[in-house]
Amino acid sequence: MALRPRPARRSTDQDAPTITLRTTMAPRTDRNVRPSGGAATAVTTVSVLVPAHNEEEGIAATVEGLLAQDVPEWLRISEVVVVANNCTDRTAEIARRYPVTVLEMERNPDKKAGALNHGWRETARDADLVLTMDADTILQPDTVAAMADELRGNAVLGAVCARYWATPGRGLVWRLQRLEYTRYDDLRDLRRWRVSVASGAAAMYRNAALEAVAAAREAGEPWDGASLIEDYALTLELKARGYRVSAARRAHVYTAPPTSFRALWTQRMRWGRGGMDECLKRGWSTATRQDCLSYVLFGFSVTFRVLFLTMIALMIIYSVPLRYALIGLIPIAVMWVERMTSMWRVPDRGFRDVAIAAVLVVEDFYGFFLELCAVFAAWRCLNARLQAW
Repeated sequence: MALRPRPARRSTDQDAPTITLRTTMAPRTDRNVRPSGGAATAVTTVSVLVPAHNEEEGIAATVEGLLAQDVPEWLRISEVVVVANNCTDRTAEIARRYPVTVLEMERNPDKKAGALNHGWRETARDADLVLTMDADTILQPDTVAAMADELRGNAVLGAVCARYWATPGRGLVWRLQRLEYTRYDDLRDLRRWRVSVASGAAAMYRNAALEAVAAAREAGEPWDGASLIEDYALTLELKARGYRVSAARRAHVYTAPPTSFRALWTQRMRWGRGGMDECLKRGWSTATRQDCLSYVLFGFSVTFRVLFLTMIALMIIYSVPLRYALIGLIPIAVMWVERMTSMWRVPDRGFRDVAIAAVLVVEDFYGFFLELCAVFAAWRCLNARLQAW
């Protein structure tokens, strides 16, 4: 099958983002496939959007994972689109080695949201479903089919996200996040796979739901360029329109976590501040009430933790004797069993993972770190401090 590049074009509006469009794609086929000797069968089409900012190290693996997808006869990946977003490296050049569409955005003030909106507007509006994923995420071979099957079987679902694991790495920060991802997956299981956000690592949307959100926004596009976490903002918009959002139980991906505590701090500050901003913007509603209650409970939790630490400090200062009761060990034992059970579900776990979970205190300090991120994010939100990417 011949591949025909689409000629480059550049925006002429000086105020709009500068966009260079280069396309390499397979021609579209008829949406009705007729098996030999049978009646025509409706085919569900999926368009894939991969916003990529300076991802030359991982974009090849991401694209190869997409091209290697196993899809059933009722499903067709109509197009894979890499949106090179404000790139200063070889991301676009590497992506063009593959039979995918490459869109370049040289000046995109809306970052990831702007890249997604541009890719959706230019290439994805004719598809039934739209898969968005980070350029450092690698899909398992059956991920697209598993996500599409969830949406195909439930008309109330507006979006599903994949279950994610950390890509292979090393170091304490990586191991702690790997354990955290597994514990979060257990929580989603307890909630029957309902989620607060269709995670941007890999999320598939019903295109009709995206059109409904776009029609209600002044910009006429689904993703909010003013939001720090565009995936959460879009999730709230879907919920406000009666759609449900869940995790696809059989869809797994590997995604790259931050590699240092400094990078993790920046990420979690953005997540925390962005989530609080979106809830304050929308107020109490059916879409936000569960998350608002979570923030209230978090506030109580932090308050009681501070009071407990203050009590311990005062007891040490004034030499108040500490007395232990065996019954107080029961909650610690339950927590230890829960953590060890979750750790056992970590893919490719090693003895270091077992040790971190077994001693408890390492993960406790990690929990303190994440709580501190959330507290600072709340302080910035309430004081209207600017939070950058």
